[in-house]
Amino acid sequence: TTVALALLTSFSYFYAGFKKKGLSYFNRYVQPAAFLLPINVLEDFTKPLSLSFRLFGNILADELVVAVLLSLVPLFVPVPLMLLGLFTSAIQALVFSTLAGAYIGESVEDHH
Repeated sequence: TTVALALLTSFSYFYAGFKKKGLSYFNRYVQPAAFLLPINVLEDFTKPLSLSFRLFGNILADELVVAVLLSLVPLFVPVPLMLLGLFTSAIQALVFSTLAGAYIGESVEDHH
C-alpha cells in the first residue's frame, strides 16, 4: 500500500503539471540544460520510491518494536509504545502529505 500511495502522488503531480502547462510541461526535463535530461527523468522515478521507502520503513520499525517488546514483556508495557507509534504514524502522514503537496506545487509552478 505504501507503493500505491507513492504512485498515486506521482500520477497526481504529472496530471497537475500536464493539465496546467500542456505539452510544455515536458520542457522541465531539459531545463536549465539539455544534458540534464537523464537526471531529471531519474528524479521522477526516485520521488515515489523515496516516499514509499520512508513510509514503509517507519511502519515496519514501529511494528517490530512493539512485537519485540510484546514478546519480552507481555501485557501492559507495550501499550505506551503503541500510543507512541500512533503519534509517529500521524507525523509520517503529515510528512507524506507535505511532500506530496510540495511535489504537486513544483510541477505546476512556472520556473523563472
